[in-house]
Amino acid sequence: MPKKTNRKINTKIVNQSLISLSLILAFTGCANQAADNAPENAVDKQVKATQTKSEKANPGDREGHVMTEVVPRDMIPQAPILDSEQALASFKVHPEFELELIADSPLIYDPVVIQYDAAGRIWALEMTTFMPDAQANGEMQHESQIVVLTDTNQDGKMDDRQVIIEKLLLPRALAFVQEGILWADHESLYFTQIADHNGKISAVKTEVVDAEYAKGGNLEHKPNGLLFSLDNWYYNAKSSVKYRPYPLDAKLPEGATEIYRNPFWKFAKAHTEYRGQWGLAQDDYGRHYFNHNSSPILTSSFIPDVANRNPRYKFPKDVLNQNVGTTDVYPIRVTPGLNRGYNRGMYDDEFRLKAHTAACGPLIYRGNQFPGEYYGIGLVSEPAGNLVKATRIEEQNGLLTGENLFDKQEILASTDERFRPVNAYNAPDGTVTLVDFYHGIIQHRTFLTSYLHDQIKMRDLERSKHVGRLYRIKHKSSAIPKVQYLDKLSAIELVPFLAHDNGWHRDTAQHLLVMKQDKSVLPELRKMATSHPNHLAQIKALWTLEGLGVVELNILQTAALNKNAKVQRSVYRLAEQLNTSATLQDWLQQQAENTNAEAAQALSLAIGTHKAWPALTTLINKYGVNHFTFAALAHAEKAYLAAEGKNISTANKEKITLVMNIDPNKKHKKTLSGESLLSFGRGKNLYEGKAACFGCHGANGEGSAIVPPLNNSEWVTKSKDKLAAILLHGLSGPIEVNGQAYNSPMVMPGLAGNNQISDQDLADIATYIRNAWDNQAQAVKADDIKKMRAETKTQTIPYTAETLSAKFK
Repeated sequence: MPKKTNRKINTKIVNQSLISLSLILAFTGCANQAADNAPENAVDKQVKATQTKSEKANPGDREGHVMTEVVPRDMIPQAPILDSEQALASFKVHPEFELELIADSPLIYDPVVIQYDAAGRIWALEMTTFMPDAQANGEMQHESQIVVLTDTNQDGKMDDRQVIIEKLLLPRALAFVQEGILWADHESLYFTQIADHNGKISAVKTEVVDAEYAKGGNLEHKPNGLLFSLDNWYYNAKSSVKYRPYPLDAKLPEGATEIYRNPFWKFAKAHTEYRGQWGLAQDDYGRHYFNHNSSPILTSSFIPDVANRNPRYKFPKDVLNQNVGTTDVYPIRVTPGLNRGYNRGMYDDEFRLKAHTAACGPLIYRGNQFPGEYYGIGLVSEPAGNLVKATRIEEQNGLLTGENLFDKQEILASTDERFRPVNAYNAPDGTVTLVDFYHGIIQHRTFLTSYLHDQIKMRDLERSKHVGRLYRIKHKSSAIPKVQYLDKLSAIELVPFLAHDNGWHRDTAQHLLVMKQDKSVLPELRKMATSHPNHLAQIKALWTLEGLGVVELNILQTAALNKNAKVQRSVYRLAEQLNTSATLQDWLQQQAENTNAEAAQALSLAIGTHKAWPALTTLINKYGVNHFTFAALAHAEKAYLAAEGKNISTANKEKITLVMNIDPNKKHKKTLSGESLLSFGRGKNLYEGKAACFGCHGANGEGSAIVPPLNNSEWVTKSKDKLAAILLHGLSGPIEVNGQAYNSPMVMPGLAGNNQISDQDLADIATYIRNAWDNQAQAVKADDIKKMRAETKTQTIPYTAETLSAKFK
């Protein structure tokens, strides 16, 4: 454990076994084939020497659960710990870009999350105890910390380290707030008041803000993020919850609940759409970008809080999780260290990972150092492939698509197996800062296969001293802009930075202005919101006004004269916050008559909030009934049809009537009792806890665009034997559920080899999912699982729908 120090780079490194980053790698694998037979070499001998030991030690091994090798051993290089010079030499960077080291151990250890403050200092979360070894011994020790790095001589590299808070448990999220920081550990969200005396930073006191932030659940599937978004709320990945500090005397919006207060502000919590896995980003228009491990960039193409409005209507999964770009990747080394690397389908012809399996830490580039053609590209880390992928994002009529920025080449990749990029950030100097966790193991023991366990032993990947690095990605032929930091500026001096050409400056200026709550800047903000030639400045000014509690109809009306659809979308979303009046309803009608299809989506939401039904009819007759129509009609379908049903087509009326007649509170009669009911309760805890089923299938069992649902699934409710076999050995490849085809690149892992999950646990999970939500089926007993375990003990890889159906009728 690194000792606390405020001195420059002289902190002693303490050797400790390697930590895993299972936050970012859950399930991988495809179809298995026999291992290639390679000549025995030094690596072979090492494996033979450790094999017996590893078979005994591996928590994933059980009788009959043996996995074969695919990558020839003579192709696999060793994986020594590289020093910084060697690490830099291991990279292949696209010719237009270059990579520079800005912080290295002992200045930083095991970083997973960073944030730049207004002074350009880096605040970092060091996660120092995650999976100390393959058995997770010592994982729950309170030994992580929050540190601040400073570039004291302004040469572009950090040279000073201050430990601010220590003895933490697996910290995972960090954000700034008035008078301090918000941060989250393994279970809770905290506020720490911070004192800054001429650059010497100290923690004054820490209080719990939300004890439920990350409570329960598997370590791989917990909330993270705390992204300060355009709408002044903090959002999270792997979560359907958002947060916001308000002035002590402010009225909270409908749906928000106060959960904490201190002398400076009170804190609200509200629900939003569920999104993502590890990492969260936004673009200039407040749209969020997230991922699942096999889906590198997903978005919903709209400012949040739309799909969660109407309990009668479920937005389609492909609207909530729109794929932006492709999944193919191009490592520059063989990649045998995959949890399901025994499957030949994981690799290309050179035994390199061919598709994302650990996508994480998405970023939309919004800086001013890269040439303009690269503005708005997406960057995604792929630690299993030791690379960072770049995606060109295109937009048409408000919908986003993407393609690889470079042809069969990544923006950067490494031959170092321990290079583990996990997050990336827009920096004050217009470049990108990349976080390298730098570790050998990236799989938690819950799903660690015997194959990967042997790979770990083969290359001594547990061996570690605490290491970690931060890199700068910059455009090679472009100058780095001179940086003006914002920490010493007054509120009025911050306003022009809302129009800065670097997204970091715009976001930081908005955040500081909202935190200061200085109303003296209102005239300048109103002017910028209504007349600035830069539409990004207009949008920032409008939302900064909202952050100061000022949303005015006359300002929105003037701003809406800008025909830019992005400005209009923000105007209409803000119009939802106004008090309903006849004047407002008349204006909404005028807008409905003149708006375009992209802006109409947001306009319909404002119309629904203020029940301007004739305006909604105008939009329906122009663009039809769509997802946003149902969001606008939340709880008001009957009232709308009574007022306007005669003015829309029969087909559109029938669509609304169909949704109107859905009872979201309808519950199927449950027949479980006694031990079966107790099993159901235990199964629910496991589903949402250490088994982490909800991480992919969702708390409501509905899955996602790429993950099949459990609710209303014949694979769950019909054959107990099929379900038991899936739980034991997993499932991969295409599958049809309730008439809909799914072909996810992800693999559901089997739990047969996990000695932390008993037969009774699996029976409890099965009983729960067979009777949760709309499902209703017979309970499953531990003896059912035991019987199936014996019958399928020779099954060494996940089933496919075809092989499963052939074996179990």
